[in-house]
Amino acid sequence: MGDSDEEDETQVDPKDKALADLPPVKVRKNDLRDDLFIKLQLICVEALKAHKMQKDVAQQIKQELDKAEEFNELIGKGPWQVIIGRSFASSITHEAMHVSFFDIPKFQETLLVYRSLGVQST
Repeated sequence: MGDSDEEDETQVDPKDKALADLPPVKVRKNDLRDDLFIKLQLICVEALKAHKMQKDVAQQIKQELDKAEEFNELIGKGPWQVIIGRSFASSITHEAMHVSFFDIPKFQETLLVYRSLGVQST
């Protein structure tokens, strides 16, 4: 019985391990809730590890955000947009509280992730 207690202590929650392995980020602007920002970082790091081409990284992040329920709580909002690169300029219009702009120095990439405005019919 003593062995099972030790085994329980050595088991590491995969979420805790992923959070511990997150590389440091330099946040330029973040209007997401803290829990969503952490999940966004996990999604971005996973995509950066899985792909070499920036377009593939952006596509994976966008697909994950579009299908994740916690990122789509408000109905009628526009789709998520992902811009990744080492140097870019942008001028965007986004939903309130749905933008994050940060660098991940470990991967030498900058990410701009935002939710575009929903289509309004007149």
